Amino acid sequence: MGGGSKAMSLVVGPGACYQAIVDKGESLCNESPLKIFALATFAGCFIGFGALLSLTIGGSILPAVASHGSGLQTWVYASLFPVNLLFILLSGSILYTGATFTTPSAVIEGKAKWHKSVIVIVVSWLGNMVGGWGFAIFTDLCGLNDGAVAEYVVKISISKVTKGWGKIFLRGIGCNWLVCMAVFLCTMAQDMTGKYVGIFFPISTFVACGFEHYPANAYALPLAVLALSKDEYKDPEGPSFWTMLWENLIPCSLGNLVAGVVIMSMGNSFFFGKLKTCPCLFTSKKGGSAREPTVSEPTPEQQAPPAQASPPPTQASQPEWTKEDSGFARTVSC
Repeated sequence: MGGGSKAMSLVVGPGACYQAIVDKGESLCNESPLKIFALATFAGCFIGFGALLSLTIGGSILPAVASHGSGLQTWVYASLFPVNLLFILLSGSILYTGATFTTPSAVIEGKAKWHKSVIVIVVSWLGNMVGGWGFAIFTDLCGLNDGAVAEYVVKISISKVTKGWGKIFLRGIGCNWLVCMAVFLCTMAQDMTGKYVGIFFPISTFVACGFEHYPANAYALPLAVLALSKDEYKDPEGPSFWTMLWENLIPCSLGNLVAGVVIMSMGNSFFFGKLKTCPCLFTSKKGGSAREPTVSEPTPEQQAPPAQASPPPTQASQPEWTKEDSGFARTVSC
């Protein structure tokens, strides 16, 4: 009750959060491909930790599932899985799914080039694959890919490769919409508890609903392939490497890409960034018809003389691109 301290908000607004996403995308585009690959490989391993936790606990409650239904197993799996994204976001590791949101946002706001965004996305895809495969092999060598875990992951893998391309693609869109919302909410929160709450609900939702996440599948499906190579877990419907790749990982990756670039990057730029000033969105105040300003005909805002009042001192270090959009407060990167 001292009276001199200022209250600090534990959550920043969505506009400030979007700028932090742009800042993160800009920094990723300026990193070397080798570092991106290493961070993505770590992220693939962290995904493996969370998925293995869910498989271990979820696979061990089969007696309870028999009496209470499979919804219990789904809920346990979904509630444990989000721990991996906490590891990833707070350690600075890189998921392919998050890269499809952060780096295109930086490009749209003029902070990075498209070819650099593509490099980050492709390299992170490869790194997540290497990390997922590597951690699947590590899991198997540890003797943890046996018993209930092996049976459960084989069951999951069969479900993931028998849905058809279209459904997997659409489920990939739904998944990364929620994963990117987890990134967004985690960035908004300024304390550890808030960040985990922001991560938990979107991630547990996508897992429980059955959406498809490329990095998670890049661990679970190879783990299933390794289990299927053992005589006691062989199943004629189990996926081979190429089936796993074509029937799940490729359509899932494309769906994740659409959600990250179109829904989250372009959507948030329309709400808080440059896309909301797109010329095709201008309308005539009198007639109500769409009207696009031209170079030869300046808008009323361009004709108006500049304001004479000097800007406040806090604007000195403000990025130029934010001055056109009311100036978001710069926050720590996600």
